[in-house]
Amino acid sequence: MLSPSVVALVALVMTYLGILFSRFARLRHIPGPKLAAVTDLWAAIRTWRGERYHEYIQDLHSKYGPVVRWGPNRVSFSEPAAIPAIYGTSHVFLKAASYKPMTVMSHGQEIPTLVTIRDEKRITGIKKHIAAGFSQSTWLSQESQIDSTIGLLIERLDQMPRQTVRLDNWMRFWQFDTLTKLSFGESRGYLSAGADLDEIFPASMARFAHWEKWASMPSLEAFICKNPISQKLQKSTGTLVKVAMRQIQIRQSGDKHTAGNDLMGRYLAASQAAPDVIAMNDVLALTISTIHAGSETTATASTMMMADSLQNPHAYEKLEREILEANLSIPAEFKAVDKLPYLDAVTRESMRLFINPHCTERTVPSEGATICGNWVPGGTDVSIAEVLTARDPEVFGADTNAFRPERWLEADENQWREMDRSSFGFSYGRRVCIGQHLARIEMKKVVAALVGSFKFTLVGKPVRGFRVEAEVRVEPRM
Repeated sequence: MLSPSVVALVALVMTYLGILFSRFARLRHIPGPKLAAVTDLWAAIRTWRGERYHEYIQDLHSKYGPVVRWGPNRVSFSEPAAIPAIYGTSHVFLKAASYKPMTVMSHGQEIPTLVTIRDEKRITGIKKHIAAGFSQSTWLSQESQIDSTIGLLIERLDQMPRQTVRLDNWMRFWQFDTLTKLSFGESRGYLSAGADLDEIFPASMARFAHWEKWASMPSLEAFICKNPISQKLQKSTGTLVKVAMRQIQIRQSGDKHTAGNDLMGRYLAASQAAPDVIAMNDVLALTISTIHAGSETTATASTMMMADSLQNPHAYEKLEREILEANLSIPAEFKAVDKLPYLDAVTRESMRLFINPHCTERTVPSEGATICGNWVPGGTDVSIAEVLTARDPEVFGADTNAFRPERWLEADENQWREMDRSSFGFSYGRRVCIGQHLARIEMKKVVAALVGSFKFTLVGKPVRGFRVEAEVRVEPRM
């Protein structure tokens, strides 16, 4: 007779095999690697050995078609038609567990951000109280602060005539100073110093790299990286957090100097109006995460606009001619640069060709869903392969891999809408990037100011990754 321990072990093994078979069977109609159907280690190991998500997901779609199973519970779509089905507003698909590794911990508590909050009710409540503060008109009420940092960027580059500079670094200095000024009313002085004074950029990149590394195995990441011992080994509070905490303390003291039109002020007002929705810890977390996320992405996008144009002389000549003939002030008002059609086309084309290294997964509701004619059971994590939807030849034409801003000017209204959706630059639907208006304002204004102030020569070939590294030679126009 079998002992109770053996019976228990057999039962445990059978239960595990049953669960494994159930997970395998429910998506067996969707093609993909056999090993990926059994374990998420298939994707995790590829990432850990240096492959990027966008590289292997592109390979999978090339081999298996527009719908691919790349994990026991994960399905990727490459058709643009999947975008409204997965990210639209009619049927809410919650953010998947793969966002968990992006969540920062402090003293054993999760620090919420607009990117990592997965609770739809909570994010809806937060956005209800802060959305107006992210409108284009609100940001334009702070345009003079944006102008001041652009002016300082031009001044600093003007001090380096005919020198070769890392444009991407200067764009980060500018963008970080801009966002701290918009958030607190004062910049950190990166432009003046020409340096990352607080070592923010390595920490920011490490955070994004951590997300990419662990997105396939969020449970393992929590076990290894967010256990009590790991939390005790965390570094002390960073400089930016200390600055934000000081600002909160000053403003709560009632000092009249603190009353102002900035991001922290708007977050604090939202917290006072709805303290049950936005607590004081949320104000701190939302402010810091907005600066971190916005500074890296907008700096990279602005660098890309310059690098892409300079690598394509015909495009740069058109951009340069349009900006110079507009006879803009430096920096120019947004209402002036927003009227430049080729600048807008360059902005959209660079955003289209940018490769997002992260998977934007959503979880199918319990009732299941049909996506692009494929039945997907509830609880399945689904996503689009952005690297492919943004390069779909049926949407963008046969030259889809080329940097050609003219496509945005040649498209009719329906085609333009399809291109805009398929580019997925600021995501789509309910979780569309709340900072998109500010990003467009900043990108257009800074590129117009740079091109209007200097003659640029690209030195070597830009290095592309999550960041874009670009060396340029700068020559003042006057």
